Amino acid sequence: MSASPRTQQKRTAHTCITCRARKVRCDGRKGTCTNCERLGFGCSYDEHTGVEVVQTDAAVSRIAIPRRRVRRACQNCHEKKARCSGSTPSCDRCTAQGLHCVYLPGKRSLPLASPATASAASATSAPPATIHPPDSPSYDDGHSGRSAFASGTASPAPASAARAEPEEDLVLRAFDAFFRHVHHIPKFSFLHRASLMERYHAGSLDRSLVLALIAITALLTDLGPGMGEYGSQCMEEAVSLCLAGMEKPSIVRLQALVIAVEHRIFSRRFSGAFMLHALASRFATALRLNYENPELCFLARESRRRLMWSLYMIDSSISAGQRDVALWPDAERQIHVHLPCNERNFEFDLPEATESLRPPPPEPGMGTAPMPDALGFMALHVRIQWMRARILQCTSQAASSWSQQDLTTLPLRCAELLAELEGFEERLPPSFKWSEGNLRLRTYSPRLGIFVMTHVWWRQCHLDLYRLFLEGLREALPRPMLQQLDPNLVARSRQGCYNHARAMADMFAQLLTLGSSVPVTDLDLPGCAYQCTRALYHGLQTGTGDLAFTLERVQELSAVCLRAAQQSTTGPAAASIQADIERIITHGIKLPEGAPDSPTRNSSDPAPVTKSAIDTRLAGHAQLTPDPAALYTFQPSVPATSAPSIALPSLAVTEPPIPAPVAPSHASGVTTGSNAFEEVLSGFTFGPELYGMDWSTFPTGWPNQQFTGSNM
Repeated sequence: MSASPRTQQKRTAHTCITCRARKVRCDGRKGTCTNCERLGFGCSYDEHTGVEVVQTDAAVSRIAIPRRRVRRACQNCHEKKARCSGSTPSCDRCTAQGLHCVYLPGKRSLPLASPATASAASATSAPPATIHPPDSPSYDDGHSGRSAFASGTASPAPASAARAEPEEDLVLRAFDAFFRHVHHIPKFSFLHRASLMERYHAGSLDRSLVLALIAITALLTDLGPGMGEYGSQCMEEAVSLCLAGMEKPSIVRLQALVIAVEHRIFSRRFSGAFMLHALASRFATALRLNYENPELCFLARESRRRLMWSLYMIDSSISAGQRDVALWPDAERQIHVHLPCNERNFEFDLPEATESLRPPPPEPGMGTAPMPDALGFMALHVRIQWMRARILQCTSQAASSWSQQDLTTLPLRCAELLAELEGFEERLPPSFKWSEGNLRLRTYSPRLGIFVMTHVWWRQCHLDLYRLFLEGLREALPRPMLQQLDPNLVARSRQGCYNHARAMADMFAQLLTLGSSVPVTDLDLPGCAYQCTRALYHGLQTGTGDLAFTLERVQELSAVCLRAAQQSTTGPAAASIQADIERIITHGIKLPEGAPDSPTRNSSDPAPVTKSAIDTRLAGHAQLTPDPAALYTFQPSVPATSAPSIALPSLAVTEPPIPAPVAPSHASGVTTGSNAFEEVLSGFTFGPELYGMDWSTFPTGWPNQQFTGSNM
């Protein structure tokens, strides 16, 4: 027989302790065997020297040998084919590189729950103690009790499903839908698609941002059955992850927080949005986002700029001209970054300088400077929001001021603000101006939404300024102050308000002609549609505008505003605004009795607007709400015996404030008199006024909503 081509290894009588414990063949080489030399182990042939002996519970001696391979590697190390230490919650490599360490479940792990069954699993597998009855009070609008992400009493099954990584197919579908339908909204335009996808495929994208993108996309678009509830759960976990990393702020977590604030607003959870926005602003301050960083690349600098301006736009919407509520009340002195560049430069990494927030003044003899090509609609949107914030600050100060000097200078300030608005429109190049041709050219462009909203906001700025002179509205000047102004100024302002309202309604009508191409917007469009309807009915009911409008014409324009609001935005907050527009179409606006310009109704006047008169105009629209105020009821989470809530003061002050008497102490049932832990309220009374929803953008008469700190 021929000898085997493979060299036969000789058995050795000497086996080191390490190889014997590992149950591998040892070559018995003197000093250090080949196996121990290759693996870097300590080698010894003496059972009592150079070996660590560990006593187990079974009193059996074994050798403590360092493990060279872990049972499983994290996702980042596995994709990079790098050695993973296997330590939890984060391996050594991810900790050193600042990566989010994720361990995927093994083959023997339980299967992941699908989005369609996530809500059902959390409802059926929860213990009886955690199930809330349908009529139980909720801590925030649209949420009864706390979700599996926020509750510590959730059952193990839904909790494990909640912490599981979303399926890659779902994540990619959500990313694609986000950049197709949501990214054009200015407050979400800070994400760079190529960079985001590259980071996700590398396994280094923070989990909080992934979950936040899934949540906001599921809320604003249709990702399939069950995705609404699944998206809400994703957002709860995203917020929890951001709060857990609060002491280590990062750009990615700040991006997730900004999306979470907008998600809260869309869901009508205003108290949580109010508090999360404050945290996000602190993140931005800690990261120095309000200053330029020349050491970063262009894409990083531009993304930071857009993120900072998104925070500012949210802040201006929340404060609505109230400087004591705003966190960024003076953007010129607080934010030291340039305006964003156009979308093409941001998408293709083309560095180009832009302008500062305030436009350059006109040069002597040259007129208004043309707008540079580097500026796009994102920069224009930020600038028009800044102009509107200053308009609201001016009108709120005028409505609440008792100074004769402020009243004297009011016409001059209004003229300056109007001149800025006119200069804004004059600088637009022909392709940026509003026209039916420019609108149709953008029908299938992702820039359609921001094109429409920039021009809608320009009209809304005029409404915000002119509403100061519409007597009877809550935000208007009191009658004694209006009587001290020039009657021609008051009449021109009222006429200008009605004209811009009619022009805005015509813009909505042109938008609706695009059919299914109406873009997804945030709450800006429904809010502007509400104010447009409100101004039209004010002119109709008071008869002060030279509009030559009939009741049918005003109803027709208001129905157009309603359809635009319904087709552009979804969510509980948008539904509330739509219900208020329907209420105005049905009942008109409520004006105080005895308004001087209110015509006296007689038998020959048209009958009041009724539901039956407009049912045919609203065919196919949402059902009219019998009691719209019921939509805004916010269930308190405190007992009925708690201290009464304090409503926010109205901005239209008619009398000097009178100090309220000191209430008796009820902080403790044991002590009497003063107490260091006494509180006026068990929860902060938070109403939509702080979002401008009461007098500047959204409906009036919304009841105050009770805030509790149990859920953000």
